[in-house]
Amino acid sequence: MLHLLLLRHAKAIPYAGRDDFQRPLTERGRADAALVGAVIARRTPPPELVIHSGAARTRETANIVLSKLPPGIEISVEPEIYEATRPALLRLVRELPDDSSTVLIVGHNPGIADIARFLSGRGEKDALGRMSVKFPTSGLAVLEFDLASWEDVGGQAGRLVTFTTPAALGGEDF
Repeated sequence: MLHLLLLRHAKAIPYAGRDDFQRPLTERGRADAALVGAVIARRTPPPELVIHSGAARTRETANIVLSKLPPGIEISVEPEIYEATRPALLRLVRELPDDSSTVLIVGHNPGIADIARFLSGRGEKDALGRMSVKFPTSGLAVLEFDLASWEDVGGQAGRLVTFTTPAALGGEDF
């Protein structure tokens, strides 16, 4: 069984003519990333591998999430995630190492939302519907694949286990 966690980076400062790659998170973004990290720690298998684009906002999001998880998780920077299309992200997923059965990818929209919808063939209807309408910052899609190898992952092959956002988590006690 393979688990893929797709996380859109947390809220970053608005683009204001600076280098987009270097935009840091806002305070709300940091709080949201911590909240999602707590959800991952409580509700999913711990990832063996975390991949982010290297952009300041994905790096910061990943580091905050990792602070809520057990130590020793491998981190990889994949610049291709920045502005990645669905085919590029699918290629990345298919090249994941099979000894990492749970992987967290921290990326950007529209790519993260697009690949999540593409891979989700089944799951709870409400979650599928919410994910297809909007994949906000700090949105987390957890997919499960009844496969032994990442190279076999394809369109509609996964089951959406959960889709959550910080707004949906507001009432929970973390």
